[in-house]
Amino acid sequence: MPLLLQSYDIAGLSPRAGVEFWHDIVCRSFVPLECKPQQTGFQGAVTRLALDRCSISTVRSSAQSVSRTRRLISASGEAHYLLGLGISGRGQVMQDGREAVVMPGTFALYHTDRPYTLRFDRDFEQIIFMLPTEALNARFGHAEYHTATLIDASNPLTELTRHFLTGLMATTRPMPDMLVSKLTAQAAELVATMLIASGTRSAAPTSHRMTMGLQIRNAIETRLRDPDLNRRSLAGQFRISTRYLDDLFADERMGVAEYILKRRLDWARDALSDSSRDRYQIGEIARMSGFVSQAHFSRVFAAAFGCAPREYRNSRHERLVLPE
Repeated sequence: MPLLLQSYDIAGLSPRAGVEFWHDIVCRSFVPLECKPQQTGFQGAVTRLALDRCSISTVRSSAQSVSRTRRLISASGEAHYLLGLGISGRGQVMQDGREAVVMPGTFALYHTDRPYTLRFDRDFEQIIFMLPTEALNARFGHAEYHTATLIDASNPLTELTRHFLTGLMATTRPMPDMLVSKLTAQAAELVATMLIASGTRSAAPTSHRMTMGLQIRNAIETRLRDPDLNRRSLAGQFRISTRYLDDLFADERMGVAEYILKRRLDWARDALSDSSRDRYQIGEIARMSGFVSQAHFSRVFAAAFGCAPREYRNSRHERLVLPE
């Protein structure tokens, strides 16, 4: 799909209309929030680039406070992580009893299914990368322990992540779904890796538990094609009990078997979106994803994505037609 770029600016509006429109802009671009300007002559602008189920936005604004309340959370749908990158000015992120002050070149993470407050005491600019909860949790199972925790130059990946996200924000040329999906996956991988590098400075579980969880997730990715990959074989591979394995996945809000199925379906969906794999039959894609039965694969794929694998592949050819 073509990248969807949206720009909003309250310049030229009356003070009252500008504040009302700003509230609408912020809620439309992210999630429902309460916005309170901290000065007269308030100004604000958002440029948002939609990327599959993710988005990346540049926010420029005067001093303000922003709150995500329990009331707003209860009325919301899908939960997301937001990663804020400071470009200019300063901002405070408060969530889960922690606080981070974001300055230029630093990051802070927050989550939309728990209350948070953002405070900006002066004009500021930030880049906000927004991604679904499962997109980050699938790569790093302890992200919730990193909310409102400053990620600065002491992390070896801040510069790389900053350059990637600023470059992504500057991407406006149309591209097919396959490339958009790959870009968002790379962004999620990079953010997860940066959080892993910050693990020793967070309130996350013990390093042994975190390391074990990451090793198991990597093993799942490596063995997705293996039809014998299941809860019992994973526990045996790592010489742990199935009960402990279940405990390591408690934060995922899904069981081990459900997690494996989801990763297999995600891989199959990406393969069906990839024109370089058009030479493979649906049954071959099923086996490459770790499914023994093509019929079972087709059923669970349709249940997850709303259409059969063949229909999904055929629809991709239509989506690849780009506007001139």
